[in-house]
Amino acid sequence: MNTTITGIHYCIPTNIVTNEQLTERFGERQLKSIVKMAGVKERRVVGSETAADLAYIAASRLIAAQQIDPQSIDLIIFASQTGDHQIPATACLLHGRLGLSENCAAFDIGLGCTSYPYTLGVAHGMLVAGLAHKALILNADALTTVIHPLDRGLVPLHGDGAVATILEPSSTTGLCGFLLGTDGTGAEHLIIPASGARLPRSNETKQEITDESGIVRTAEHLHMNGPAVFHFSVYKVPEAIRTALEKLQITVEDLDLIILHQANKTMIDLVYKALQVPPEKRFYFLENVGNTSGAATPIALAEAWRQGKITPGSKTLLASFGVGLSWGVTVIHWPTDAHPHVSASVEFSKE
Repeated sequence: MNTTITGIHYCIPTNIVTNEQLTERFGERQLKSIVKMAGVKERRVVGSETAADLAYIAASRLIAAQQIDPQSIDLIIFASQTGDHQIPATACLLHGRLGLSENCAAFDIGLGCTSYPYTLGVAHGMLVAGLAHKALILNADALTTVIHPLDRGLVPLHGDGAVATILEPSSTTGLCGFLLGTDGTGAEHLIIPASGARLPRSNETKQEITDESGIVRTAEHLHMNGPAVFHFSVYKVPEAIRTALEKLQITVEDLDLIILHQANKTMIDLVYKALQVPPEKRFYFLENVGNTSGAATPIALAEAWRQGKITPGSKTLLASFGVGLSWGVTVIHWPTDAHPHVSASVEFSKE
């Protein structure tokens, strides 16, 4: 038995932050270089809503569009690093809001950038093992809420978003396999120091610090070692993709489209170049939404379907990488009769 995606819906907030607005905040000279590297013109940013709110909208609209009986869903996974509470799992809260069956497993996966291949892998394993029959996977992050507004290294890159995916058994093709990996020695390169038990929040952790490059943040905000993350991405990620292709006995020539984590355009271009991916097999979707962390890869996947870049019977490689430091690669051989419901919400309303 295999598994395949039968529906995907993403939701992004209405609030838009443009480069012109950021120029007023940071100054033209300071912003120019990072905007050129990022390839982002505007980003969608939450207001009062949370990542879970966006995930709820995505899920409820997907369920309605596909006319799914909520009682038929027996697995819900919420993957995020900006959940509603430390306790309980946000998946349990969404389970209640969506009116799912009591015979439904619900749990969180605390992962950001690489969460999509990881959650697909976990759900795939549970479906194949017979532990579930219809999985609802929610990948959502509101990373802008944990970035200091004066951090010019991170603010121009990031937006917020959520994606709901339905994964079901398939008697033909579908998810071909996975390669998941971690280099925990680099965990400190993307970290919120005061965000858990190791360093409790205090008056001291709220103090603003300006580093040698002029970036402002506190210990309660996301810290990124840009050069270290960049080096990891452009050297480790192509290696991981090559290993995955060898494991799955697939070549770049066999693939119809390669979708990478939408971190920033320069980074994506370098990974594509290292793998010698031709232009027609590349895909970008960050110019008007920014890097949406764990939602970035599935948002790009949904857009590729919407734009006709993916068709029934084609092969798509997904590769996500980032916080952890971690990476995940999977290949989807879409069934020839695959016509998943693919849609998007570009507004937010509390339903």
